[in-house]
Amino acid sequence: MNKRTWLALLVCINVALLAGLVMATTSSSTALAQTTGLNQNYLAVCGEVQDQFDALYLIDTQSKLLHAFNWDRGRRQLEYASSRNLKTDFRND
Repeated sequence: MNKRTWLALLVCINVALLAGLVMATTSSSTALAQTTGLNQNYLAVCGEVQDQFDALYLIDTQSKLLHAFNWDRGRRQLEYASSRNLKTDFRND
């Protein structure tokens, strides 16, 4: 093999490695969710209420209620905060 063939081969290998690196770093994350039969009855979302305060929101799709829980870091447990009736809030059946 002459120098041009080797150079072309090395350039192709570098392009393939660069394409693989770009594909590996830009791939989207897979979202994992519940797979049980009751996964359509509840929806859970966590979030930050204020700085350093976390909350868990649980939506009961059957009764159309939104429940809010606060995380107590001192006792390391969830505390029930309140609930909202989504049917009356959105006025949609």
